[in-house]
Amino acid sequence: MSSEQQPQPAKRTRLRGEERRALILQCAKHVFARSTYAEASTGELARESEVTEPMLYKHFGSKKGLFMAVLSEYAAQFLVLLQERFSRRAEKNILDALEHIIDDYYAALKADPEIQRILFQAVIEAHDPDIARCVSTHNQKVFRLIRQLIEQARAEGHLDPTISLDAATGGYMSIILSLRYSLMLNLPREVSHVQEEMGRIWLRGLQSRER
Repeated sequence: MSSEQQPQPAKRTRLRGEERRALILQCAKHVFARSTYAEASTGELARESEVTEPMLYKHFGSKKGLFMAVLSEYAAQFLVLLQERFSRRAEKNILDALEHIIDDYYAALKADPEIQRILFQAVIEAHDPDIARCVSTHNQKVFRLIRQLIEQARAEGHLDPTISLDAATGGYMSIILSLRYSLMLNLPREVSHVQEEMGRIWLRGLQSRER
């Protein structure tokens, strides 16, 4: 075979800035999920993304900046998925949506196991005030999604009109946080079944006394 006939190596496609950033985020998610925030080095993060360390710093400033960007990006995607699940149920039956809050949260977490590990790592690193704010913001957004469901159900007369919306939402959030913790400890699936049933018991306690 002549030199003219020999196959040439494929040219790497040059990515635009936003495409490169998205690829780095995706690769960094894999690294943080399989190790820990503390263990992941900028060298490993750069190699996984096939960029240089200076390029990593150019986009995110530091390892912490990259971790926070991963947390924000994929926590936002998780919230979109969770809201879609809540909304589909609520459009048909608001009580069914409330009954399955924990089930839907579990399903959304299992759809991307890496994000549940990153959320847990963020809690571990919450001694850093910037990371703590990211975790708090995420939890507040979950809180608001649930509170909207409860507010709708109460307005439609399905729940006791005297209940505190914040306290009712806080009950669901407590179950969600215990679910997240049990998943990170790899507790048996039966534990999450119990937490799902806890959500249904909580709903019965919220319902109107006239029902």
